[in-house]
Amino acid sequence: MTAEELLKRYEPQQGETLEYERQLWQSRFTPCGKFLVGVGYDATIQRWAVKDDSYELLPSFTGHNGWLQCLAFTGENNQCLTGDSWGRLSCWDYSSETATDPLWTAPNSLAGWIRAIAVSPDGNLIAIGGNDSTIRILSTVDGKLIRQTTDLPHEVFSLAFHPNGESFVVGDFHGTIREFDTATGKQLREFEAVGLYQLNHIQDCGGVRTLEFNKEGSQLIAGGMKEPSGGFAKGSPVLQLFDWKSGKQLHELVPGDTQDGFIYDVWFHPDGFIVGTASAFPGKGKLFFWKPGEEKPFYTGSKLTNGRSIAIHPDGHRLAFTMSDSRNANGRPLKDGEYAGGTAKIHILTLPEVNVAASM
Repeated sequence: MTAEELLKRYEPQQGETLEYERQLWQSRFTPCGKFLVGVGYDATIQRWAVKDDSYELLPSFTGHNGWLQCLAFTGENNQCLTGDSWGRLSCWDYSSETATDPLWTAPNSLAGWIRAIAVSPDGNLIAIGGNDSTIRILSTVDGKLIRQTTDLPHEVFSLAFHPNGESFVVGDFHGTIREFDTATGKQLREFEAVGLYQLNHIQDCGGVRTLEFNKEGSQLIAGGMKEPSGGFAKGSPVLQLFDWKSGKQLHELVPGDTQDGFIYDVWFHPDGFIVGTASAFPGKGKLFFWKPGEEKPFYTGSKLTNGRSIAIHPDGHRLAFTMSDSRNANGRPLKDGEYAGGTAKIHILTLPEVNVAASM
């Protein structure tokens, strides 16, 4: 299909907007589709009950000490995993109306910030990584450590298991992607996401901020930022699509300018295009749909506040686009007891219905 035909078919329509008084970094629909779960900078886990056309905010879960930047689900057993900036990993029954404590917690699962969590396709293993430059494999049953990689050269920003479960990939701060054997923990190969890191005269900046396989496991996409211009979030968002077997880069997309920041989240649509979100400063967020091989996205929603994550409902018809809604997004209190910074919105967008359950 041409870009015009793709846009006509897939242009998202605005639905309900969910608002939250603190910043959310990531939200995900649960595998059963009955809940939307979000985490952010107030150390709580937020939940919404998903109805046909409405979303009911449920009591939050507490128990973390620091910022939350990632979550993952362990399968169809109503459990989700959350990791915080103090290295605590916790497992929750997201369907519970009464439980206030996690099912289990691993207080020192990493020595520092947990930036990425991935669960193996069979639901038995958890891979976590972050600021201590290690990868640790734990059991989904109780969070007990099974294996730890040797120390990596740089901080870990992203993780993904291959759909066959035999290996997983790690994206680091310096733009390197490494593949590890799931059973042994041995590194199998590495390849560069060229340009996703640069030593700048002010600071070094970049990193592979997100990794995602397509359903078949034949392609891997990496997202981040290139050409940093001197500040933490000043640079051009970039997606790089790799052939998995050869490790060679197939395509690259730069869906913005040097003020548009990082790619933070991506998703493969079953019909062959890629949905992504980019973020830098308020008003510079983007949501885009890209057909690999084309020079630019066929759909771009721009002039948005910071775009943090995207999540597709199992019905394939609803997409949750999470945004922080102010420049003061790190949780600092402001005047007169009013929290004027770090609010969040989750825009529920509707798409043509597809069966995506098998593709996630």
